[in-house]
Amino acid sequence: MGVNNVELLAAYPQHNFINSDEFLFDAADDIIYYSEPELSKQRGKVALLHEVAHAELGHFDYSTDIELVIMECRAWQRTRQLASQHDIRCDEHFIRDCLSGYSEWLEERASCPNCQSFSLQTHDVYQCFRCQLRWRVRLNALDQTHKEKL
Repeated sequence: MGVNNVELLAAYPQHNFINSDEFLFDAADDIIYYSEPELSKQRGKVALLHEVAHAELGHFDYSTDIELVIMECRAWQRTRQLASQHDIRCDEHFIRDCLSGYSEWLEERASCPNCQSFSLQTHDVYQCFRCQLRWRVRLNALDQTHKEKL
């Protein structure tokens, strides 16, 4: 049936865990935050292992949006391995939903404001392959995406 919560946390003594209302890895402070109530569920255990995967893979920083998406994919790949080691079943629908959010986020940021073509980012600037428009993505005060044409 898998490992219990205490055993799961104890399996990673090299990491600092703090009970919170969400699951995330704070690379700057080397802390893995987790939700104790959610940890009693299978998805909670998988979410914790996903944050452990980020820590183990050294996911500290990224310079382009696609790098973040690649880090997420790698972390989910490592999560599957960790879950297998603990006899925890990974719900592929859950993983797909998590990755889908990043896909939608990237599509919103990388779609040209003029012609809607999907483009790639170089450093902090996107350039459209079709119309050659260049833009940066910024967040406004309400954390909404704003494309600043260059």
